[in-house]
Amino acid sequence: MNDAPSRIEAWIDAAGHATEDVDEMIASVLAAGVPSDAVRVVATEDEPSAREDGVRVVPADVDVLNREWRASDAEFLMLIRRGRVEPEAIERVTAFLDRFPGVHIAYGDSVTTQGSSPLTRPRFSPIRLRSNDYLGPIVVVRRSVLESLDGFRPGARRAQVLDLVLRADEAGLPIALVPAVLAREDLADVDFASSADAQERVVRDHLERCGVVAEIERVRPFTRRLRYRIEGDPTVSVVIPTRGGSAHVAGSDRVLVVEAIRGIVERSTYRNLEFVVVCDRETPEHVVAELRALCGDRLRIVLWDAPFNFSAKMNRGAVAATGEYLLLLNDDVEVVTDDWIESMLGLAQQRGVGMVGAMLYFEDSTVQHAGQVYTGGVAGHAAFGWPGGRDDALGSLATDHEVSGVTAACALVRREVYDEVGGFTLALPGNYNDVDLNMKIRQTGRSIVFTPWARLYHFESKSRDPRILPTDIETLQSRWLRRMQVEMYSRML
Repeated sequence: MNDAPSRIEAWIDAAGHATEDVDEMIASVLAAGVPSDAVRVVATEDEPSAREDGVRVVPADVDVLNREWRASDAEFLMLIRRGRVEPEAIERVTAFLDRFPGVHIAYGDSVTTQGSSPLTRPRFSPIRLRSNDYLGPIVVVRRSVLESLDGFRPGARRAQVLDLVLRADEAGLPIALVPAVLAREDLADVDFASSADAQERVVRDHLERCGVVAEIERVRPFTRRLRYRIEGDPTVSVVIPTRGGSAHVAGSDRVLVVEAIRGIVERSTYRNLEFVVVCDRETPEHVVAELRALCGDRLRIVLWDAPFNFSAKMNRGAVAATGEYLLLLNDDVEVVTDDWIESMLGLAQQRGVGMVGAMLYFEDSTVQHAGQVYTGGVAGHAAFGWPGGRDDALGSLATDHEVSGVTAACALVRREVYDEVGGFTLALPGNYNDVDLNMKIRQTGRSIVFTPWARLYHFESKSRDPRILPTDIETLQSRWLRRMQVEMYSRML
């Protein structure tokens, strides 16, 4: 036993684990350099006890747990929920927290016992955390966090880590990803000790503390869909640029903008909409007539009599719009989910959210867009070309989550946020204007969120030339190159 106290204590949650698994977890912690007297196994025994190796076994009773950390001299508590600690984990996480003293809670990546690709987790994503506890096997907290939050809560049994992180975020305590492998885990060992039920319970408590009303639906164990109640009845202005073109889609010819708006009018369950259609001078009169017949007095026609400039057209449409929210939409889309606007609007009303994007599919039902991915100064689409039903190991395509950006082919933004950042830049008339808009919104401290529950087909490039000019890339990189080097949200997509 060491005379000096360890900087870090390891607390192993034994719930749902076989004895041999717990023994392996303990062995990995000891091998990583934590002394035995700084290891706690949280089990179901009524009284604290000691093992032959000097490791203490304590009951899961919250009063006992709170007494344990209050009596500790450790600076950090490593909370281990499953898996085996990697040999370098202690050094990596303490070095990270020493380097970033403002970070209060840290979590990291892992690898599987099956030897597959690493589970590279996203940077801290509070919206995602409500839907999915993606934090992984190991979460490290400063002891000061427990002091400021008054320790563990009795009502959070079997989900204490999730509850602690949610409360820390509510209190404004910084939480960060350590982009390094900290543990090895078995993905087959996922549902134990009623922790899925406990997670739903602590998320409900979290929402109540935040004053957020939402229905929670279980998608699968540990994955939830939150249906946020819309506050008020805000007008959503659907801003669509068009030249009234036609295309051959799904075996038939269609006027793209007419069919896009027809689908919204006939299928969307959110009714407080206005349609702002920015029409090129080439737009046929019969197309405008059809739009008037579909939308009635909810239609605003804005004329565009200048060379093509997507950014300028959208900005002009935004000026003409009267809604509290702008739904930026291409004319070559088709609604799949009737409640798509409610799904996006509920998220857009959440604290700190700047813009919300949707799941878009190609005509063949493969994924076209599940958020944007920024790496090396260029932008792409997450899960591009994936077949329907495919997902990553973290369930990213079944959860609302923060992303680097979303495409303006379908994006919802509060009008005041759009105005604050100046809308689309005229320096990018055709491409990457949405990337620039995302970055400007993120620069204000707001997040960009993707939801898989708003789904549309996007018949991309049916209505315009998709070529990207070298000047587009140069302009984008002159503005954001440094901030687009490393993707930290959709790291597995």
